[in-house]
Amino acid sequence: MISKAQIKHILSLHNKKNRLEEKLFIVEGTKIVTELIASNTYKIHSIYHTNSFDITQKDLKKIAFEINEKELEQISTLSNPNQVLALVHLNEKEIYTIDANQCYIALDEIKDPGNMGTIIRTAEWFGINTIFCSSTCVEYTNPKVIMASMGSFLRVKIYYINLEKFLSEDLNMPIIGASLQGENLYESTMSKNGLLVIGSESHGISKNIEKYITKSIKIPEFGNAESLNASIANAIIISEWKRQHYGRK
Repeated sequence: MISKAQIKHILSLHNKKNRLEEKLFIVEGTKIVTELIASNTYKIHSIYHTNSFDITQKDLKKIAFEINEKELEQISTLSNPNQVLALVHLNEKEIYTIDANQCYIALDEIKDPGNMGTIIRTAEWFGINTIFCSSTCVEYTNPKVIMASMGSFLRVKIYYINLEKFLSEDLNMPIIGASLQGENLYESTMSKNGLLVIGSESHGISKNIEKYITKSIKIPEFGNAESLNASIANAIIISEWKRQHYGRK
């Protein structure tokens, strides 16, 4: 059973302003919530689940509420909710560190939640554990980002920063930018380490960020499409980046 006050509270968290104020966000679906529970990466505020989702942990049973499917539909952000919804505490801001021997992604004004979630998921696939986001990027705790990441948000560190200030520091690594004016990706040699900058879906890398790029990369087109989706471009470049150094020490 769920109260009207609980429903109102959960629905308020569909809104970004309320998520930021309360430092709570929504995670939904059996796969992602199961990973969330197992990971211990975030503290869980409460869980709302149908009787088909089994909670065995004693400490979680204290904050779990069994509801019916109609009630789940009322509070869900999804058109087809799947058994469980959790409210999760946002972690306190962490201080990031940079290892000049690693690979990183920086996102400049990525607005689309689906793109953001897919980029997080792709980063994990290719072993990239940290993403830096400009303050104008969509929040990774947006429910659509969480869903698109398929649980990878639990294992990839995501920092929102002043991206221009960050890039102006001596990072001691190549800064690679995806650009229509760059070198052909498949003819370019990429260093094993570095920071890949992906620009917005509509405008690419902004001018104030572009000046810090040390190597511009272009994915060559073989057809007539105007542009590539930001998450697709990110995946193609990282795949080639990793392929060039696959198996090398």
